[in-house]
Amino acid sequence: MAFDPIQEDVWRLTLSSLKRQRVFPIDNPLAVKRCMDAYQKSPSQLITTDRERSFHLMVLATEAIDYRAPFIADDAQAEAIMTQAENQLAEACELDGRNWDARRMLAALRAESNDAYIAYLLEGRNAVEEDLARTRAEAADPYEREYAGDLAARPFLRWLAAIASSALIAGKYRLALKTAEEALALSPADPAGMRHTAVFAMVQLECTADDLAAFRRAHAPAYQAPQVPTARGRRAHAPGDVQDAWTLIADITVAYRALDLAGALRGVRRLLRAYPHGAEALFYQAEFPEGVFGRVNVEPGSEDELILALSEATPLLQEGADAPDSAPFAWWLASNEVTSAALEHLDRAREIGARRAHGGEN
Repeated sequence: MAFDPIQEDVWRLTLSSLKRQRVFPIDNPLAVKRCMDAYQKSPSQLITTDRERSFHLMVLATEAIDYRAPFIADDAQAEAIMTQAENQLAEACELDGRNWDARRMLAALRAESNDAYIAYLLEGRNAVEEDLARTRAEAADPYEREYAGDLAARPFLRWLAAIASSALIAGKYRLALKTAEEALALSPADPAGMRHTAVFAMVQLECTADDLAAFRRAHAPAYQAPQVPTARGRRAHAPGDVQDAWTLIADITVAYRALDLAGALRGVRRLLRAYPHGAEALFYQAEFPEGVFGRVNVEPGSEDELILALSEATPLLQEGADAPDSAPFAWWLASNEVTSAALEHLDRAREIGARRAHGGEN
């Protein structure tokens, strides 16, 4: 659902190391393990070129921007971390002008507005795509072909993801949907999670429940759900039983806008079955820090995933906010009878737990 920058750095450096050592086949388990162990001890052992150092600097900046700074309470400390990360991105761009992730992230930090950022992304899109095509055409050995088959495409997928997500925020829903469709055509398994942005754009374009179902059928490979943890181990969702928060929120929104409140409530029940502790997320609707490298990595099926999806759904939740005779959808989602009952259940469970912790005191 989201790219892991460290994992990607490991893969890239491992592949380069295998090529230098002329290890073949590429999936030699002992050689791969040696590289991974070396990375854990010190990535610098594997970095030999400006291009490799550039990508590693970008990964360090990603860790700071997306996973550290947003959760630091001290503003001065967070600002210092962001400044260091910006400098790392600038150095990464100097070391490798084809480090499209670093260039895009630096532009995101320095853009005066979301519209200016979208303009930058649209202007540079063709250059990133052409670079990918050239990399694939010039792949001359098994190592280069392995890289070209997957890793080389990821910066372009992230570039498209940035266009789509920024367009969704800006209300450019057709651009968001068109870009998401292009990314899904390039990578049907959808490692960037573009289907999530697409369904939200479709909702804003007033799609129907049938339209959403048709979209899921058209992009079935992206919806082949991985196994998710449960109380009794791990299981995979049944075919067609899509349980991710983005899909469920889209279904609820479409039913609500069609005045099918019974259907919307059924959707909320499905959502709370998929996310048993999600009532508080529906009630508070907290904002989740937006990733600059890409969508932030969260555990599938976790409350964090629901919070992230709700945060991305802000354009949907604000529907009706300006209407004088109706409350916004966000208010209904937070206060409907199913959410309210789930909140009461959580409160009672906490109260019982607290009493047991104190030896049954009243």
